[in-house]
Amino acid sequence: MLRLKLRLILKNKQTRLILLLTLCVSLVISVIGLLSYSRYREGLDTELNTPNIELLQINLDVTNQAFRESDNKALDAAYHPDVESFIRIHTDGKSVSNKASVIDRLQKYLKTLSSSEEIYSVEVISLENHALISSNYGYLPDWNQAPDTTWVPWIQNIQKKPLLIKRRWYGTDQQHGTIELLSLARPIVENGQVMGAVLINLDYDRFFSKLYIHLSNSQYVYDLEGELIYPKLRSSLPLNEMGRVLKELDVNPYAYVGIGDMEYMANQTFSDVTGWRLVSLVPMDKLLKNVKLARNMMLWLALISILAGCSAVYYYSYAAFRPMKKINSLLNSGNKGTRQGGLYDLEPVISKLVGEFQRKSLVVERSLPELRSKYIEDVIQRRMGVQEMRTKWEQYFSDWDRTSLVVMVVSIDRYSIWTASFPEEDKMLLKYALNNILLEMLEPQWKAVSAPEEENGLVVLLQLRESVYEVGAEGAAKERTWLRKSVDRLIQVVGEYLPMTISVGIGHKVTDIQEVRASFIQGKEALNLRLYEGYGRSHMNMSSNINVKWDCIVDVHSQDQAQDARLLDHRRVDLIRAVESQKPGASAKLVSQWVEELRHYRTSPNQVYLFVHELLEDLLKWCTTQSVTPPDQLADYHWNQIVTLDLQDIELLLAIMLTDIEEKWHGRQQSKDFVRVQEMIDYMENYLHLNIGLQEIADHVHMSVSSVSSMFKEETGSTVYDYLTGLRVKKACILLCETHLKIGEIAEQVGYRNENSFIRVFRKYKQVTPGKFRQINKSSNEYADRSKDRRFGEIEDKYED
Repeated sequence: MLRLKLRLILKNKQTRLILLLTLCVSLVISVIGLLSYSRYREGLDTELNTPNIELLQINLDVTNQAFRESDNKALDAAYHPDVESFIRIHTDGKSVSNKASVIDRLQKYLKTLSSSEEIYSVEVISLENHALISSNYGYLPDWNQAPDTTWVPWIQNIQKKPLLIKRRWYGTDQQHGTIELLSLARPIVENGQVMGAVLINLDYDRFFSKLYIHLSNSQYVYDLEGELIYPKLRSSLPLNEMGRVLKELDVNPYAYVGIGDMEYMANQTFSDVTGWRLVSLVPMDKLLKNVKLARNMMLWLALISILAGCSAVYYYSYAAFRPMKKINSLLNSGNKGTRQGGLYDLEPVISKLVGEFQRKSLVVERSLPELRSKYIEDVIQRRMGVQEMRTKWEQYFSDWDRTSLVVMVVSIDRYSIWTASFPEEDKMLLKYALNNILLEMLEPQWKAVSAPEEENGLVVLLQLRESVYEVGAEGAAKERTWLRKSVDRLIQVVGEYLPMTISVGIGHKVTDIQEVRASFIQGKEALNLRLYEGYGRSHMNMSSNINVKWDCIVDVHSQDQAQDARLLDHRRVDLIRAVESQKPGASAKLVSQWVEELRHYRTSPNQVYLFVHELLEDLLKWCTTQSVTPPDQLADYHWNQIVTLDLQDIELLLAIMLTDIEEKWHGRQQSKDFVRVQEMIDYMENYLHLNIGLQEIADHVHMSVSSVSSMFKEETGSTVYDYLTGLRVKKACILLCETHLKIGEIAEQVGYRNENSFIRVFRKYKQVTPGKFRQINKSSNEYADRSKDRRFGEIEDKYED
């Protein structure tokens, strides 16, 4: 019995297919699970590094923020009048009474600065007389008498460096201190000489208590000299091997390192404020734990799929065959004396019944127009293959033949102006009315099916009815005449009954549904002649396809499109320059000259529309870059705003936009803030090789630092630091491409005294190191092909065909 059931099941095509699919699916799942596990480690750099790098970046931001706050306090203190008076007291020997008053006020000021819980103390140090005043223990004429002197050996370095950050112990002995500190020192400069220093001591434990520490990884902080800053010597990993780990990392964002018998994934990031290096180590065994679980789940999933396939076979043989038995008994109910056919004999009968039902349901009268419209839209947009196209043609157009097909493209003139005149509901009703008038006007002589074409019109597939069809040249002439009369009458009726005008473009006649898209493209090209010939006209573009020669109505000068594109590109650049010039009305005059040239040479409409499209996009980008408010037409620009306009309206639109931008730009150039910001930019460009910053720029324009920052941000949309860094990176790119200077030499020429700092900043902006950038640029200049010009919308389809 079991063998019989298996034989019946295996004879059935569906059950064999289910078994085959079950085996294939389970095999694929198993292979994917095993390959995923074997190749998991290759994907760690892209899949698992991100959380660790983000955690490091968060900690980096925390430390940078804390040091910026302390650094700002140190800078404010360095320029405080009492601090300057304290330094002068120990250099020019002023009176004791004045000295006591200054020291008293200064100590109160230092206590105010150290009121933050993170700051342990603030000290002002005179380098010449070795005197100091502290927020904790007051004034001392000799710093060797202070209870805290571990900063003395390295404070003289402030003569060479504008910022010092050190980890140390509070007290007189570095190894037996009582409190661990992070000290930040800023110089006190007078007449170009470093006379003293402001020392801010941060509580080490409070400072690092804000770091986010993940349970599964270990984090380390090193300074520029490779000295361990964090953590204290209580790490679970041997710190004597961390030097080797840092060498393996170098400047890479991540690497796989081995420590002892364990393998770790190391990530790192650098601080542009303190120069610290933040490193995290994650054990690999924890990362592989989840993927092992995933592998086992995939294998279980494969086993479940096999069980599901077997269950499907059982259900099919048990449940699906039962109704078929009932059908078989009904079909043979009148043949009691004859032998009944098997279940598999029902397949052709049921297939025939189902097929007839599907064919009849697809051509139901109510749904056929919508199906035809969707079919035409899919054919034009190339959404189906040739076989599907022909099959659906036989189903939807059984009363049509494949020959003598013509595509007509209908477009509403001045669509952007027209659509602004009506609410959305009225626009939908007017388009519906346009479609009804179109089909009604064409109905007597033509078979017609319409479909939407973008937003501004319709596309119509036409075929002459057999009752008026004639073969030969005479028949072709009549067909052309009927089509022209029908279209001209259609344009006239639409203008009389609807608040719109339309233009019509007609493609060449084709002999197969597969060629309809080519006729559509020809119709679009013919429609674009609206640019020169105006609104409310019909434009035909027909060719010989079925042994009948059709006269071509379209007469366009054949020109080299590549040459046209180059000339138009030059015109676009000239228009931008005209806007930036100081001559009022220069851009409008240039537009007028360009339009006269177009009328004279009859440049390809496609090229003209593409030129205007790219010009408006460039103007919008230019307005954004220059912080100029774009005109209302440009701010709400879209492709249909120009593709339905003739040349006269395009000239008027460009003149209005360019004149508006020109006036706003000239007004902005005359503003004091703009002139002052240009002065800042000129200063940055001229002194790019020096270690300048916000303070130097503010001194150059005789303004405060806060005023410079706010004014520069408002005028350029960028901070002074980001803009200056961008200039330096841009200059570095030029030097890398055009010179053979070393990386260190280039770093000095763009204002970086530390080569590693330059490399980190360059990689942040360009995502590659300077050396890699030079190598890539050299390779691209030698071997890379030029990129293709941009094309948009319907123009792109034309070039593809």
